[in-house]
Amino acid sequence: MKCIIADDEQLARNLIESYVAKIPFLELVASCKNGIEANKILMSEEIDLLITDIQMPELLGTDLVKALKNPPMVIFTTAYEEYALEGFELSAVDYLLKPFSFERFLTAVNKAKDFKGENVYKDLSVKKDFITIKADHKLYRVTFSEIRFIEGQREYVSFHTNEGRITALMSLKYLEENLPVDSFIRCHKSYIANKNKVVALEDNSLKIGDKLIPIGQSYKEKVIAEVF
Repeated sequence: MKCIIADDEQLARNLIESYVAKIPFLELVASCKNGIEANKILMSEEIDLLITDIQMPELLGTDLVKALKNPPMVIFTTAYEEYALEGFELSAVDYLLKPFSFERFLTAVNKAKDFKGENVYKDLSVKKDFITIKADHKLYRVTFSEIRFIEGQREYVSFHTNEGRITALMSLKYLEENLPVDSFIRCHKSYIANKNKVVALEDNSLKIGDKLIPIGQSYKEKVIAEVF
């Protein structure tokens, strides 16, 4: 999970940075000394988790979260227990009272990891003839016949459709297991092709429309058998 830290105290930032470095599933994108710096990052990057102090100059951590149209998951940190209620009213994943141990921090980020896992697919549904996809603050209804191919990009996938591209948070593995096998086939570690859209085999690529998508060596035999 991509995370950022916001805290006006250097020692507090250093401590949280050391905690983050110990957790393999966390990737620290930025460590900010105030809410304004954090806001700039959140406006330009896809962030999964914000770990922020509440009492900061110029912009409180709670006000930072309130100002965000689509805030990431949040863990609040503070030395003041009286802020706890407001933190939870903002649907924070957890609230850490300073000073906190690594074990307590790990418990909080594990909650965030579990929450992310539970919610990645809550707005995605594979039906008989179509799939619903949540992306760009919209819910798309895409029929299988509209999908040309699907491209994996780390935690995200891009659906290349007749109308354009839709990028959403999910995995190719999930789609490989849930899309109908009579229409879709995994042809590469990073691609799933719609069999009905393939027009030609060119060397180690499938031609779909004017696009060539690669065929992985381990997938080639199955692709030729099922598509051609």
